[in-house]
Amino acid sequence: YTYGTSRIDLISRMQDKMQITLAEAWSSREADLPYEAPYEALIMASIIEKEAASKTDRQLVAAVLVNRMKLGMRLQSDPTVRYGIDVETDRPISKADLRRKTPWNTYLITGLPKTPICNPGFDSIEAALHPAHSDFLYFVSDGFGGLRFAKTLEVHNKNVRLFRAIEAQNPKGSKP
Repeated sequence: YTYGTSRIDLISRMQDKMQITLAEAWSSREADLPYEAPYEALIMASIIEKEAASKTDRQLVAAVLVNRMKLGMRLQSDPTVRYGIDVETDRPISKADLRRKTPWNTYLITGLPKTPICNPGFDSIEAALHPAHSDFLYFVSDGFGGLRFAKTLEVHNKNVRLFRAIEAQNPKGSKP
């Protein structure tokens, strides 16, 4: 990009690059994914982008979300709730937020939201189209920048309790 590039030209170039990247990734996607079109993979990639920081976690998050879709489970992704109601990221999502009906709230809708919730990067697109091979159905923050994954609700609930205990010991702004 050069100085003086117009905003519309910059956005157009970004959109063109995204379409090319998505088309290339779509053509080599894993078999048996629950997406009917590249746009659905883009929506999934946007959720993955917001849920995970590392490449490994992105692939596992993709596996969880794909597994849930295949089973008819709701995705229950907090970033989709935030997107739908424009919640500040520095406050926890409330139970009332989770009950608020929007086209993006994956706690209330089954399947993917109606649009992407962000502009996903290459690693998230790749993860959406090449998820890890796993039977995990749940994940939660580990309190240290990563995620804990679980196959059962019982183990997931233990992971949630552990995260809450870590969070309680380390108030916002302090390092664990």
